[in-house]
Amino acid sequence: MNRLLILLFVLISCFSCSQKNEVSSRTSADLHLEIVDSMRIDHLGELWIQDYDSISKEYIGLTGVDQELVIFDQNGQVTSSFVIPIEGPNSIHGIFSLSFRNGEIQILDSRNGFHFLNRNGIIESNLPLPYAYIFVNNRIHPAFYEVNSKIAYLRPERSDSLKGGSMGGLVKYMYELPIVELYDSLSGSISQTMKSPKTSIYADGNYYFIPFPTVSKQGDLWFLYFMNELKYFVYKEQGADIVLEKTVDLEVNDAILPVGVPFSAAENFSLSDQRPGRIQHLYRYNNKTVVIYSKGISPETILLHQTDQTVELENESYAAVFGENNDLLKNDIPVPEGLVFSRVINENGEILAMKDQDHFGVEEDFVIYYKLKLLN
Repeated sequence: MNRLLILLFVLISCFSCSQKNEVSSRTSADLHLEIVDSMRIDHLGELWIQDYDSISKEYIGLTGVDQELVIFDQNGQVTSSFVIPIEGPNSIHGIFSLSFRNGEIQILDSRNGFHFLNRNGIIESNLPLPYAYIFVNNRIHPAFYEVNSKIAYLRPERSDSLKGGSMGGLVKYMYELPIVELYDSLSGSISQTMKSPKTSIYADGNYYFIPFPTVSKQGDLWFLYFMNELKYFVYKEQGADIVLEKTVDLEVNDAILPVGVPFSAAENFSLSDQRPGRIQHLYRYNNKTVVIYSKGISPETILLHQTDQTVELENESYAAVFGENNDLLKNDIPVPEGLVFSRVINENGEILAMKDQDHFGVEEDFVIYYKLKLLN
């Protein structure tokens, strides 16, 4: 009798697990990104959304004109626009990071630290950094986050560290330093945290050019990824530190991988014949992580294009979705063509992506942003 009960229990357990796996597999298979809404902004020329203020329900964008900022609502109605001068009164010399929170605009510039502006572009206060620095990056990030009453931001390079030396030596220095800087504005003390992950290709001892890190904070979790790498790294706040918790691979089997060289050959390194796969943007919503990425272009195709311009360098975008514990649910999810994704996702889980007029061969006197949502 006992043997029969044990056998029955095993059969029920196997059947239950089979059902759960089947439901989970079916749910993952149905995941897709869909355009659920659009927003038209009456602006002529480029307008790159940089942030979303969940309090005022407004977006802020940077135009193709030097340091022109535009604020608009959910319907695309412009509520404020202004140009920040580079010199003179109320000036900011170079916008290197920007946030829009509770109606306040926060900017880290290229030489004088942080500036806090109202929605009309008037600087109301400043917080200088106590050293000369330069930002070596290829996109605008959030100005800062807060960790234990300290300002936390992507670490700029101190000007003294970039003087002299070889290109390889300078980049090796960038590879080894922590990613995030903490600034206690009351005491003036500065520390660094978020050690560069040893699980990244940028830690394998080869030279891959400047890593261009991107960081974002979601609750007490931090997400980091580098240029030309189809991995992201999950960190967690532990006291005053931000420590690595998990390395997540997008598991894209047919991606083009970057090719590094020894640091001794850094001076002759070129990316002109490389288009590796890369993460474009990462979003976190409702305990899921959505990653927009491209797989890259093969060196053979790039070489053909150099001799035959009819060979197109197509580098399509895809999405990958990860669960609560950053376990892969599905990758290689097609996304609509002709979109330029922003870094913004709103509280409804809508990802903002701009219509690429060049892709569609049109020239419109307004800008269209689509809202995409992860659906089952």
